[in-house]
Amino acid sequence: MSEKPVIDTELLQQYVDSLGVDGLKATLATFDGVIQEYAKLIHTAAKERKEEELRKQAHKVKGACSSVGLTELAEMMKRVEKETWEWPQVERWLIEWADAVIPHRQQIDAWLATHH
Repeated sequence: MSEKPVIDTELLQQYVDSLGVDGLKATLATFDGVIQEYAKLIHTAAKERKEEELRKQAHKVKGACSSVGLTELAEMMKRVEKETWEWPQVERWLIEWADAVIPHRQQIDAWLATHH
């Protein structure tokens, strides 16, 4: 795990300030649904070893994660999207990403519980 924060609390605070807590919760609920679909598409592209499709999906996931302040998850997808890699390496990255989604997302909920 890097030293950088895994969530962007400044962005989250901006959401709370402009949308309110309920607005942010609605945004997060949308993210939760979308990210599951994106994860399926990424898994399929990796399983079928379709590099171009995988990079395209990684771009979408990176944007979705960034949009709700999941900075570390977005960084992980940026590597998949932009860096040169071999399949075994990218498969490890995707497993690391998948393992991190729930705990990172829970950090937003924990932050929200104490910052409204």
